[in-house]
Amino acid sequence: MNRQPYWQYEQISAELIREINNGELAVGDKLPSEMELCDLFDVSRITVRKALAELEERNFIEKHQGQGSFVKDRYDDSMEIGVVDAPSAQLREAGHSVYIELREFVILADGEEPSIRQTMHLSDSDYLYRISQLYLSDRQPLIDRTTYMAFESFPMLTTKEMQDNELVPILAHRYGLSPALLQHSLTSGVELVPSRLRNFLTATPRTSYVKAVTSYVNADNHVAYLSTAIAPAKSKVFLVKDKGEDKMSEPHILLTRIDNRLVHGQVGVTWTKTLGANLILVANQEASTDVLQQKLMKSTADSSGAQIRFFTLQKTIDIIGKAADRQKIFIVVKTPEDTLTLVEGGVPIKEVNVGNMHFAPGKEEVTKKVYVDQADKDALMTLVHKGIDVYIQDVPGDRKTQVNF
Repeated sequence: MNRQPYWQYEQISAELIREINNGELAVGDKLPSEMELCDLFDVSRITVRKALAELEERNFIEKHQGQGSFVKDRYDDSMEIGVVDAPSAQLREAGHSVYIELREFVILADGEEPSIRQTMHLSDSDYLYRISQLYLSDRQPLIDRTTYMAFESFPMLTTKEMQDNELVPILAHRYGLSPALLQHSLTSGVELVPSRLRNFLTATPRTSYVKAVTSYVNADNHVAYLSTAIAPAKSKVFLVKDKGEDKMSEPHILLTRIDNRLVHGQVGVTWTKTLGANLILVANQEASTDVLQQKLMKSTADSSGAQIRFFTLQKTIDIIGKAADRQKIFIVVKTPEDTLTLVEGGVPIKEVNVGNMHFAPGKEEVTKKVYVDQADKDALMTLVHKGIDVYIQDVPGDRKTQVNF
């Protein structure tokens, strides 16, 4: 490292990030101690700690108690992204910055791309979009995506809409396209990847890749949307099963807990460790977009060693079936009604623990920590009648009180 003439912690963190991105500090490398960094940059310990805190917040390093700070594999198994048509939202949820650069937006009408036209049943004179986008995660090229779309199915798109935006959410909003109708296929191998991706992991032109192809068939049974995305395999932004790992017939949900406070000490530590969960899934509309709530709950989850994800109810319903067998899931919701929404949406919940339901006008006491109104009773009893084990229990070891209103 070169000695820096600046005292600001931003310069220190920027220099360390540069060395991590350039490979001077590799994954698993231990950073110099706080005192060594103080001497190296000629700054106070407070400034060094602030720089390290920023690096940890941005997921560049992880601290091991009593050992120091180490460069983190920012694209480890917990970063696998299973939705191949819209990975940016999941990358952002995991703490990564994402920018989608629009590299090409053209409308073809002179027979260009004949093989694509044949696949999409288009004539030489039909209008055909060709859109090229480059995803940059934490300023590093990550995904190279090329998309073809029939103009007739998706008319009047503009370049302004495409800049720093994924296509599928735009199409869903403007044209009522359901992401559930998209078909996906994945391939992997080693070949010449696009040059703009090569500096992501290696200086050599040949590297392992994962290719995701997404298509949509319209009402005329013709392909109207065809998108191919390629990324270095090590990034794991497209979920590819490990050798010998079979897809589960259903997700491994250990327990679903109703708790008005969502994730706090009892949930994030006591229940998670007792269950042996390695993933806490918070299914709540507000929490899915509230960064402050997420930060507080994540710090609690971290103390138990579990990963944590924040999804809306609908997103939980949409992607729960993509869970891998190694994911031992603990779902946390706020209300009985939310639990019922998940169940009726197809989430295979078999056991519901009622933890904290706060007092409010119109609610009656069931236990010291559980208060319900008629809507709560109806939702809970609907769950019971569906054959789900529903009980009140504050902490593991307490006596269970079966719900029966």
